[in-house]
Amino acid sequence: MSEFQVSSELLTIYLEDARGHLEALDACLLSLERDGFDASVVSGIMGPLHTLKGNSGMMGFTAIKEYVHRLEDVFSQVADEALGLDPGLFDRLFSGATALRDAVEQATAAQADVRDLVSERAVLD
Repeated sequence: MSEFQVSSELLTIYLEDARGHLEALDACLLSLERDGFDASVVSGIMGPLHTLKGNSGMMGFTAIKEYVHRLEDVFSQVADEALGLDPGLFDRLFSGATALRDAVEQATAAQADVRDLVSERAVLD
């Protein structure tokens, strides 16, 4: 999808939805860090991650979509207990969640900036 085909309303809906999914990710990580492995907590984050991945793909945010896909893979390994929850993993997951949040905010801001620029130029022409 071209950045020029995304309406500001759709962009706003994506951003609000993404923020909710990122809050769920934070809550999951905090719960796992505080209480240890809990299969229901891990499985509970898979839906929000899957939705964020799909929505990001539909918006044309390919890098975000690919990162969320890798994050799903990590949580799948945690769910299968093939990857243990240790302080190093939590550091990387919290850092990754922050980077993901920043990427979502920057991607939506960049699309809005491009739309504003195009609108300004159209008025000037």
